[in-house]
Amino acid sequence: MMVPKEISSYHTVWVRSRDGHGRAVTARYATSGEHVYCFGDDGLVEVLDGERVAATVHRIANGPPLFEFWATVRTVAPDKVDPEVLNELLAHVPLGRTLSEVQHSLDDHRRRRRVVELVA
Repeated sequence: MMVPKEISSYHTVWVRSRDGHGRAVTARYATSGEHVYCFGDDGLVEVLDGERVAATVHRIANGPPLFEFWATVRTVAPDKVDPEVLNELLAHVPLGRTLSEVQHSLDDHRRRRRVVELVA
């Protein structure tokens, strides 16, 4: 999937499971090349590996869709999560005051959080 560069400045994707039917949940996302990643816990906790979802990025919450796509959810192995992706997903979270605290926090999130890729 070619991810438009315009969506790299946004951070929330609305995801509807069950092949696009059902209630939409929001997830913070990060892009890397042609890939879209988000945390698979919180709102996406009930979405299983291999499940088909409809995803939408909006300029503003109630505005028209900027980018819509169908995707399959794929859990990314913790050791395969790119540090830049993890850092972008956590950009709104204080990670520590020192480099070692930040690294410890990133490692902790990598171990305990589920990161998924939305594969078109």
